[in-house]
Amino acid sequence: MRFVSQKPALFVLACAALGPFAACHVAHAEGPTRATTPSIDLEIEDRAPDKSIHTARFTLSMIDGRAQLKAHDGDAHYAVDLHTPGPATQPNFSLSLKRGGGSGDIDLSSAIPQHGGGRMVIAKIDRADGRFTSVIAQVR
Repeated sequence: MRFVSQKPALFVLACAALGPFAACHVAHAEGPTRATTPSIDLEIEDRAPDKSIHTARFTLSMIDGRAQLKAHDGDAHYAVDLHTPGPATQPNFSLSLKRGGGSGDIDLSSAIPQHGGGRMVIAKIDRADGRFTSVIAQVR
């Protein structure tokens, strides 16, 4: 009699132990799948004639081939748009960067290679008043 009463207890214990694994599998299966691509670090550096430097840094994580950002930094207003232009076989991200405000306007469209690597200069703008602006990107 003692042997018969132990079997149901072992069965209940085994089901309780396997329950969380089944629940995790169902929870992961229900959510939509999203294609995650690398993150992109952007750095906008302004250098004044007196050699003082102001740097704005942004990191954007792309989901489903797109990332957007709107931000304020002092008087400057930034709008950044990154996306994969077309089929996945294209080796570049498309970058659109707009800045308005006291730091000097920027309206930039460029491409960034999709492969990870070191920092790359996307643009360098020399201004008539002696200031210059550099836009640097890095794919991670």
